[in-house]
Amino acid sequence: MSAIRSPKDARLADLPGPVVRVVQLREFHIYDQDRMLAAAQAGGWEPMADDELEVDDPKDLVGAAMFAAETTGALPGMDWLTDAQEGKLLLPSRGDEVADWSTESIRVNFGTGWRLSQTASTYSAPPQPEPPHPDFAALFPLPAACECEEEDCTKCDWCLTPRTADLLCSALMWMAESAYDDAAELKDRPVTQDDDGTWGVFSRLPQVTWNQDMQWRRALARACDDLAGDLKRGKWPQPTCAAEEMILHLAIDDAPDLLGTSDEDPTHVALPTHRDDHDFSACSEFFFQDHDVLWLYNSRYNESHDGANGGESLVPGALQPGTWFEDFLNVPPRAADRGYRR
Repeated sequence: MSAIRSPKDARLADLPGPVVRVVQLREFHIYDQDRMLAAAQAGGWEPMADDELEVDDPKDLVGAAMFAAETTGALPGMDWLTDAQEGKLLLPSRGDEVADWSTESIRVNFGTGWRLSQTASTYSAPPQPEPPHPDFAALFPLPAACECEEEDCTKCDWCLTPRTADLLCSALMWMAESAYDDAAELKDRPVTQDDDGTWGVFSRLPQVTWNQDMQWRRALARACDDLAGDLKRGKWPQPTCAAEEMILHLAIDDAPDLLGTSDEDPTHVALPTHRDDHDFSACSEFFFQDHDVLWLYNSRYNESHDGANGGESLVPGALQPGTWFEDFLNVPPRAADRGYRR
């Protein structure tokens, strides 16, 4: 016996199976109106006629945002701020009715904002101030000066200086913020050559990673936080997986670019100086077990050879994007329950 589908114009009591009402709340910040509207129109959306537009929305931003919510979920030029749902099992015995037959307006209470609740509740802890900038001078004390340069002199060994640690940490923190933002906007869509670097960190990764999903990209953002956390605890950044190795390579590439503005940062200027300051070549030499992950920039491993099109992947198993977050066996792993910062 086949199941009975939904009879046309049926009331709740006439439907043979349970009925669930799901109401969704979405909010978007449109930070680039022209870009967002162009993307919506490219996807098939058409704005309302001029004589139907509201005075306070002459470009039909609401219509474009509704199109995004019903299709891609978001568009370039807009950020997803809120995505909440409320669900309810409708019961005739409780007086419930489907919306088309309801004699009362459908109202759903999503409650007050959780951020407001955190800051305004008399029962919650007071707002916490921004964490202070790490004291890298204390975290990475400089060795006694020595100029002998003898081969076996430990005082002449290279050291990670406070100024180098500061710039490297800043690069990692910037990458984390950028990666979290781009992961939220890009979601599961692939990075392409046509994006022309739009997606920051993700555009800079080897092409074999360009088809990864949003959760993979969020994990990469967390990898930036994990490495920055090493520095904030006074430790050398120690990659625990291939993803962290790649992130650290990118941060070492980015850190020298911060030198141009470091003189304007009083916190950085106050740090003690040392001959090893800003020696990022040494960082590249000492922070890694090997540089195998950089092989993926070789053209033979580009997106046409990653197995996505049914062909056999040429990428070594240990460097497949799906294994990037597997812990190395010879270093302590990160806490599995550390979660995500945002």
